[in-house]
Amino acid sequence: MNRISRIVSACAFAVGLAGCAGTQEVTRFPTQPVKIVVPYPAGNATDVVGRIVAEKLAQLWGQPVSIENRSGIPAVDGVAKSKPDGYTLLAHSISYAVDAGLYTNLPYDPEKDIVAVAPFARQPFALVASPTLGAKNVADLVAKAKAGQFKFASLGPTSQLYFIAEQFKKKTGFNASNVTYKSLAEGNGAVAKGDVAFWFPPVAGAVAGVREGKLVALAVTGEKRSAMLPQVPTIAEAGVRDMENSAWFGLWAPAGVPGGIVDKISSDVERALASPDVREKLAKLGAEPMSMTPSQFGRFVRGETASSKRLTAELGIQPQAYSPPAKP
Repeated sequence: MNRISRIVSACAFAVGLAGCAGTQEVTRFPTQPVKIVVPYPAGNATDVVGRIVAEKLAQLWGQPVSIENRSGIPAVDGVAKSKPDGYTLLAHSISYAVDAGLYTNLPYDPEKDIVAVAPFARQPFALVASPTLGAKNVADLVAKAKAGQFKFASLGPTSQLYFIAEQFKKKTGFNASNVTYKSLAEGNGAVAKGDVAFWFPPVAGAVAGVREGKLVALAVTGEKRSAMLPQVPTIAEAGVRDMENSAWFGLWAPAGVPGGIVDKISSDVERALASPDVREKLAKLGAEPMSMTPSQFGRFVRGETASSKRLTAELGIQPQAYSPPAKP
């Protein structure tokens, strides 16, 4: 019995047909366009994955599903405070959990104001180095880093790319300073030129540079090798243990959205991810579809948030007080 059938059966059993008036609303959802807010600019990995899923949901629902790109934490807060009817949703990434573990005073409560709906996919990061270094493997990179003054790239001290690099430094015992870039393209360019020694972009963001010889891939952070870079060892195979890490993406809704609608959206996302064309598009990004119920995804996000808090403590990173951007 599928999820919607269970909802209908349970409702009819518990309160009779009169009490199931809301079930028709659930099964018809959506009856108008749906907006998915992405707290990143167009072209970001979350945006790309979100658009792939949104396009398939529009086909399944027979309603337009639009992507609205906003900026960071204010975007999440906007969704948290939107009408809880299922027509405004949030597509986010592992940074949802990172933010919850890093900031002390977010304008929304990540556990009470927003509910987890469904995961989309996950993809590992790649450790890539500058060809100017001549490093052929992770051991080479570490030896050279210990002998010199290294810099690494990230997308800022609140990004997962920064945390992974700091964890890598700690586990391998060398120092390197961070240089922040605004985009994957900028970071890759800096590594390619030798302005910085290495960084950890998502696999999909590194493949083109690796194939062109502009970047040297030394490891991937997944539990298994990436189909996009099958010749590249995992970070564990390269000798660095307990550093498995992946970017992941998913869907949230404002708290208060009826549970039946949350379940239906989750079920429809699962259908979308099961379609061959969506799987093919995700595979080209080095991403693997994920499947969880809303409650399972909620537990997963809470676990990732706890891990983020532990990691920041281990790395000596102090939680920050969030400062909202100045109004124009």
